[in-house]
Amino acid sequence: MATSSLAPPEVPMELHAGNRDRLLTALRAHLSATASPPRGIALLQGGEEQTRHCTDHLELFRQESYFAYLFGVREPGFYGAIDIASGQSILFAPRLPPDYAVWMGEIKPLPYFKDRYKVDLVFYVDEIVQVLQDRFSQHGKPVLFLLYGKSTDSGNYSKPASFEGIEKFDTDLGTLHPILTECRVIKSEMELGLIQYANDVSSEAHIEVMRQAKPGMKEYQLESIFLHHSYRYGACRHCSYTCICATGENSSILHYGHTAAPNDRTLNDGDMALMDMGAEYNFYGSDITCSYPINGKFNSNQATVYNVSTCEKVLFFLYVN
Repeated sequence: MATSSLAPPEVPMELHAGNRDRLLTALRAHLSATASPPRGIALLQGGEEQTRHCTDHLELFRQESYFAYLFGVREPGFYGAIDIASGQSILFAPRLPPDYAVWMGEIKPLPYFKDRYKVDLVFYVDEIVQVLQDRFSQHGKPVLFLLYGKSTDSGNYSKPASFEGIEKFDTDLGTLHPILTECRVIKSEMELGLIQYANDVSSEAHIEVMRQAKPGMKEYQLESIFLHHSYRYGACRHCSYTCICATGENSSILHYGHTAAPNDRTLNDGDMALMDMGAEYNFYGSDITCSYPINGKFNSNQATVYNVSTCEKVLFFLYVN
């Protein structure tokens, strides 16, 4: 029976406060270098909950990554703001209808979010215009620095914050994205700790898959073992990406495992497996790929290819280090 020596770590909100501080430092430096006034509001919109097409089934929500980096908020429908001049952090929470409590649970008061996420101020989303005008108009209409830029991985663009009344403010779509993206490149010690934990959980889960894999099983059963171990023992409800559980000829498909190729092949004696799966913990992910024979024994051809590949990896790491 599978076990684990790991325990899910507490995630201090100081981690996200530190991320906000790094962004503030970088924004202030940029504004100073461009002879721009050292003021304005960095404003981000968090993710929205989505239903499955036209049904009332809510898909499992996962926060937008840039928003999660700065605020650590798990819930959907939030906005977050950082005042560049004062450094104040503000959350705007959705104003939920009374029947939310019947279907979804307790409606948390604003002080709950202030305490939980360690921000300076919390208001409702429908108060954004009033709050920004009342509190940050000492030097005229405040500039809103919005997140808009292209992901070099996907080619998709981040969604700039939008709300009723945004036309009352000046907006900047070009400054925030490259600066915030660069901030996320270098991780803090607390971030590295979460990444290490996600990797530890994923490593355990991969080993458990190896232990249980045998001819006659389905690829999706290997996926289910990984997901089960990551969630049961690691508290990782999300994965970093769609699990790739490829065996035989499927191993040559780079992003196998999607809906049209859903990890459904039967494992045969003599197959090589390519397992590419990574758990995610508190928005920080892992990415682990490993290959091995399903029956536990390399044949001569498999051993040759495997050893050549391993040697190439060792030489590469020696070269770059």
